Amino acid sequence: MKVAIISNGDIKDYDFHKNIVKKYDYIICADGASNHAYKMGIIPNMILGDLDSINEEVKKYFMNKKVKFNTFPSKKNKTDTEICIDYALNLGAKEVVLLGVIGSRMDHSLANINILYYLIKQGIKASIVNENNEIHITDNEIEVTGKQGDIISIIPLYNDVEGVTLKGLEYPLDNFYLKFSSSRGISNVMMGDRCKISLKKGYLLVIKSKD
Repeated sequence: MKVAIISNGDIKDYDFHKNIVKKYDYIICADGASNHAYKMGIIPNMILGDLDSINEEVKKYFMNKKVKFNTFPSKKNKTDTEICIDYALNLGAKEVVLLGVIGSRMDHSLANINILYYLIKQGIKASIVNENNEIHITDNEIEVTGKQGDIISIIPLYNDVEGVTLKGLEYPLDNFYLKFSSSRGISNVMMGDRCKISLKKGYLLVIKSKD
């Protein structure tokens, strides 16, 4: 099952996000993200959270549409986004996309990027997507699709990364040792419509970006 999780971060281009959500089998909204779904014209399968951020009009609309709600206390040990992740895993999700998880709150943004690490440790294909970025974490190999000129950055996570090989990029690497503190992997450029990134040991944050 492919699950789309919408959170209450920044979403500017609703058509862009709607086109992504339509590719997924099951849609979960984290609390106030329901307002985003309403503006997209999307009917989620489940709304989770303490429901302190959802507009009353939107709440009534989705209740009339028979959308399921699962309410949690406002004081809890997990964010609404992580609660949605747990729910997706219980559904048997094999792929998860996170939308609206990057915003002005840097603490939430970083925590949500770390959720990708948790998901790949569970064997789940996962990404964060917004209008300007597509974010992955890999501990093995990943192929990124896009177009010539797209910016690709790789950032070591938690420790040095061994055996980094980059193909299909303007600045290739072959079996390179990338230090945790290094900015060597920032702002590479795709030479065609796909590139391949692999490593032998460690974790890489892989970001496709556009200005």
